[in-house]
Amino acid sequence: MPDPGVGDEEAVATLRHDLRTPLNQIIGYSELVAEDLGGEAHVRTREDLEKIGHAARGLAELIAQEIQPGRIALVGERIERTAELAKTEKEGSGRSPRRPSPPEVELISTATETAKILIVDDQEENCTVLQRRLEKEGHSCAAVHSGEAALARLDLEAFDLVLLDIMMPGMDGREVLRRIKTDENLRHIPVIMISALDQIESVVACIERGAEDYLPKPFNPVLLRARIGSSLDRKRLRDAEQASFAALKDSQEKLAAELSEAAAYVQSVLPPPIKDGPVAASWQFLPSSSLGGDAFGYGSPREGTFGISLLDVCGHGVGAALLSISVLNVIRAESLPGVDFTDPGAVLAGLNAAFPMERHGEMFFTAWSGIYDHSSRRMRFAAGGHPPAIMVLPDGTTSILAAKGPVIGACEGMAFATQETFVPPGARIFVFSDGAYEIQQHGGTMMGHDDLRALLAKSPREGATLWVMDQLRAINSQPEFDDDVSLVELSFP
Repeated sequence: MPDPGVGDEEAVATLRHDLRTPLNQIIGYSELVAEDLGGEAHVRTREDLEKIGHAARGLAELIAQEIQPGRIALVGERIERTAELAKTEKEGSGRSPRRPSPPEVELISTATETAKILIVDDQEENCTVLQRRLEKEGHSCAAVHSGEAALARLDLEAFDLVLLDIMMPGMDGREVLRRIKTDENLRHIPVIMISALDQIESVVACIERGAEDYLPKPFNPVLLRARIGSSLDRKRLRDAEQASFAALKDSQEKLAAELSEAAAYVQSVLPPPIKDGPVAASWQFLPSSSLGGDAFGYGSPREGTFGISLLDVCGHGVGAALLSISVLNVIRAESLPGVDFTDPGAVLAGLNAAFPMERHGEMFFTAWSGIYDHSSRRMRFAAGGHPPAIMVLPDGTTSILAAKGPVIGACEGMAFATQETFVPPGARIFVFSDGAYEIQQHGGTMMGHDDLRALLAKSPREGATLWVMDQLRAINSQPEFDDDVSLVELSFP
């Protein structure tokens, strides 16, 4: 007789499964009935049930041992011994076969929270045994008898766990598992495979495809409780992590929305461009994050003059933005008692006294402040740790408007010198933060103040700030700027 092929192996496995299925049901029912019969009056009955279960287990083990490819072959409707089995029996004649005893399992069952469980098995009796046992543990169960029915039920209802038999006609457990784990709406549901002990290769393949665990037939009550409890505990942990992630994501979205509103507010307090008048003004402002520490303002604080202030608070975010807006509002309202707001150096000294860093989150800031007199065409200016402004003359030559002074808020009692310069007709003055030139270039070098000065000298008279920002974006070797970029252009007809 030829050796059985792959088809014969599948047929023998199916035969073994079919023979053991009723035995597993006998074992399950005998255990359930024995558990229900408590008290001294049913001692004999429980003993008989234990004998029935023991006999069924012995027969199931014998089937698992004897019904194996290589030991039997299926020929039509007949089962025949193979030559290998006949040889084994001849060599072992006179000796009774020893069946390996199943390993004893000693587990401490732990109480778990109840769950909604879907049982998938083509044998209705198997489902009944499992359902009754699980419902005694407090779980809510539903049972279906095919893979197609399982997927349909999962689409309609939410389950905490699926107990899935591997061997089923039509769509088997492996295909059901594959579809569950490739469905975005179902893949989070833990699946415990139900199998016979000799289906370990199929079990391993299922676990590699995402199954949580497996349960061997016949079911050991303690093992059943432990593995279901473990799977549910892991699911609840994952659910808690997902809930925490969703809450964090929601919180981040709300924070992003609030930061966006705050950034819009910062943008709203910046002055509008000025196209006509004794001084024209335009600007570009690009915070490196949702909120930056730069702020600026300009306008005519009193008849015949034009003032400008640009601030750069250390750091980024809400704190830096709040401080910059607070300082800007103080300058606009001229609300520093005893300070002469026609003197930029006095203004910076007043800000230094009003905003000590130890009272403002250890934040300091730099500033450039100027007052232009229309009649004399003279610009008085002062700086506190801030980059010098650059004046571009009509012929393209440039000069630096530099003034000495420390950063503001770091040390009390500091003085800030006021400088003065003549502004010829057609000149332009650019005031900016250090983010406008401290830029990593594509060659790896850092752009400097002189590089920005040369760039401003080449800028067109119309749309200069937008043109310069486009050049800076092209120079920057990174997708975003490392620091806030503020650039203000004042044009003097």
